Amino acid sequence: MFDRKQDKPQKRIDCLIGAGTTVDGNVSFTGGLRVDGVVRGNVSTANGETGTLVVSEQARIDGEIKVSHVVVNGTVNGPIAANEFLELQAKAGSSAIFRTARWRCIWVRWCKDDSIMPNQAPQAWSN
Repeated sequence: MFDRKQDKPQKRIDCLIGAGTTVDGNVSFTGGLRVDGVVRGNVSTANGETGTLVVSEQARIDGEIKVSHVVVNGTVNGPIAANEFLELQAKAGSSAIFRTARWRCIWVRWCKDDSIMPNQAPQAWSN
């Protein structure tokens, strides 16, 4: 009754950026995206739809992420806005600022309380 309904994360992966692949430019997707390679650009869901992004251990994203559900086990160099859920796994590495409603940190070496800003956007971000 009092619980806020949240969109469920995508349980399947619709697209893969494979290991050894580098994308130079922004990536917009629907559904689920797994990155095993490198993206030099921003990653977001099309039209702000619900979606899931998985950044694998060997992956790297150099840009801003705006996706409702994000799981990071690789490297992200840029801000992460996960409207619903952000999971930082053991091998995650980042120079990112995070904005999320809910998060889970699984022993991340650089995880600090001041790096998570629930429902607050840094001044440099536009909503």
